Amino acid sequence: MTLISDEKREIFLGVLERRWKSKGYKLVATSPNGLVDHYRTQDGFQLEVLIGPDGQAHLSVTTPCVKESKVAQPTSKPNGPDYSKQKLPAPNVKSPYWSSDLADQS
Repeated sequence: MTLISDEKREIFLGVLERRWKSKGYKLVATSPNGLVDHYRTQDGFQLEVLIGPDGQAHLSVTTPCVKESKVAQPTSKPNGPDYSKQKLPAPNVKSPYWSSDLADQS
């Protein structure tokens, strides 16, 4: 829910890229606008980081093919808002660092 300013989006993606590459993840695709990166892990997981139009980061993971198994529904409540059955709100958290522009840092 944190707003990442236009000026900090490339920095944010660079931090993730360095971390994920240090773990051996391979960058396999980048969007033309530079706001979406796709990585693959050694064991076949696919990771995506996307910076949305309002400046929030979305991270998703796709697992490699696995044999389907029955999984029980969660028995505990979420440790935060449950947006599973409603529209996600717009990002609304301002970080002193990530939400500021580069001029604010001087």
